[in-house]
Amino acid sequence: MLSKNQKYLLGIALVLSSIAISIRGSDGKIRLVLHNYPGLIFLLVVVSSFLVAIYFQINSRRISSLSSQIREQSKIKSEGIDVLLNELSDRQMEVYDLIISGKTNKEIMTELFIEQSTLKSHINQIYKKLNIKNRRELKANLKH
Repeated sequence: MLSKNQKYLLGIALVLSSIAISIRGSDGKIRLVLHNYPGLIFLLVVVSSFLVAIYFQINSRRISSLSSQIREQSKIKSEGIDVLLNELSDRQMEVYDLIISGKTNKEIMTELFIEQSTLKSHINQIYKKLNIKNRRELKANLKH
């Protein structure tokens, strides 16, 4: 219930603190409105502090939960990528590694001693096996 109404916790804490420390001026003197009730002031401050602590505890749990979900999704994606990468031939894996390292087609052709048509064929097979459409998608989603 508290996590659903978390957005109100800070507002309530602020109102309670404001009531506790509200001041009034008269006859050139400034006093707390509740100066005759120090116990009440203390209670309001304690309750507002408690509400702030609850707010941060809820946030901490939400962040922890989201972090766990992200880690799990990342693990699943990583395992899926590994399976797809295992489908590449040795030569396709060499081309893949060179693409990931930022090499241009010309640099890859020079390093592997292959023609442009051969390189294009390897690249198209890599894209097909990894279910991607272009080099940018390859670099963005399939780094290892």
